[in-house]
Amino acid sequence: MPEKLGGLPEGAPQRPAETMPFPNVYEPRPKRQATPLNDDEQKKLESELTRLRDEQNQRANPPPPPPEPPKKTAVPVKKDPVPAKKAAAKETAPAPAKKKQNDAVVPEQKGPVAPPKLIN
Repeated sequence: MPEKLGGLPEGAPQRPAETMPFPNVYEPRPKRQATPLNDDEQKKLESELTRLRDEQNQRANPPPPPPEPPKKTAVPVKKDPVPAKKAAAKETAPAPAKKKQNDAVVPEQKGPVAPPKLIN
């Protein structure tokens, strides 16, 4: 029968000559060959998995290297030739005013404000 009339396409595999039997739902399951883990075995495996996970995290995210110790070089200490009066004047000078950012202005609502509706 052609495909246009409801038949199978040319490349479709043939149906098997023998049909598969239905599984027996009333048959009890076979017993497991492996026994469940006891408490000691389970704790041992959990600790091993935790250790392996921590090792993988260390490999993926290694800790930063320790900072290098500062190199000691002989640097001559220079004294500030500024007199004490000028230093005191600098300390008492007002700090320059900071520029304000253009914040968005939200108009205030008049009257009672209803709480937002919850959407489930």
